[in-house]
Amino acid sequence: MPQVYLNPVTKEKASILKTSAQTHGAYILIEVVLQPGGGNPIHFHKRFTEDFYPLQGTLGVHYLGEELFLRPGMQFKIPLLDAHRFYNPGDQTIVFRAKLEPGQPGFENFIAVLFGFVGDGTTFGKKQVPFHPLHAVLLLHWVDNQVDHFLFRCIKPLLSVLVTLSRKLGYEKHLLQKYKSL
Repeated sequence: MPQVYLNPVTKEKASILKTSAQTHGAYILIEVVLQPGGGNPIHFHKRFTEDFYPLQGTLGVHYLGEELFLRPGMQFKIPLLDAHRFYNPGDQTIVFRAKLEPGQPGFENFIAVLFGFVGDGTTFGKKQVPFHPLHAVLLLHWVDNQVDHFLFRCIKPLLSVLVTLSRKLGYEKHLLQKYKSL
């Protein structure tokens, strides 16, 4: 049975159809229901590729400065380190699947905990940044969303230290026990 997470702010629904554990680390498969105007900021990944498969409606993908519009039956794979974002360019809800290779337990943690925070009202509005800065650090670590920005590159070394601190203080264990279906 899939793990289903709902985001009450964006009305996004994410269903993890295959976990990293179920595929022995080969991939995770997620299905996303995305509302009009929904999506994420431009980013890239160092640890996994992302393969998009629209099932219903048109999925917008900004890829290396170009706009792609994927319809059901189409597929597009984002290689490591390539800047991209996905979004719903239309006025109807869309449904798509994304396959992340290799499997990313951290991404699974990110979805569960972020959507849990939003549901609990412990984030700042539509930006969905957790109130607690060490919680935000863990989310950044888990999701592997990298941003090509001077400030991000400057604070990146500090983030590793803060992840270690968060773990030593027991935040990671607590958040996973609270929000993740184990």
